[in-house]
Amino acid sequence: MNFLLDPFQFDFMIRSLVAAVAVGIVCSILGTYIVLRGMAFFGDALAHTILPGVVIAYIIGWPVAVGALIVGIITAIGIGWLTDKSQLKEDTAIGVIFAGFFALGVALLSTTGNYSVDLAHFLFGNLLAVSNSDLWLIAILAGLVLLTIYLFYKEFLLISFD
Repeated sequence: MNFLLDPFQFDFMIRSLVAAVAVGIVCSILGTYIVLRGMAFFGDALAHTILPGVVIAYIIGWPVAVGALIVGIITAIGIGWLTDKSQLKEDTAIGVIFAGFFALGVALLSTTGNYSVDLAHFLFGNLLAVSNSDLWLIAILAGLVLLTIYLFYKEFLLISFD
């Protein structure tokens, strides 16, 4: 039975477990609203559409998180704009933006020619590399998200069934 507990003698395994549980709790609660809105594809699309921002930030020497954040915001605005200004449903708009931005990211990645840094790691991440500062950030953001959902529960419920 020790083989089940042996991995938890390492700090990185404990940090990984805490991070996974915290993110899992927040994502499961947010996921119910996202599925009710018919935007189940949004999480996957957002994770992949940040690739051009990561590549551009890497090329110009910026922090890649800044590039990812900028393109993530542009993605969310673009999906909303496409949904409002066209006859497309939200899932279709998500697919259009996803395909376009991911293709742009792959094209930009292929032009860098520098494969010493594997930018594809930004698509998948590494749960075992979570640091103590990452845990604090996850805890703060999880608390803010849960507090927001608690405070605006009725509004989120109305928007979800609209």
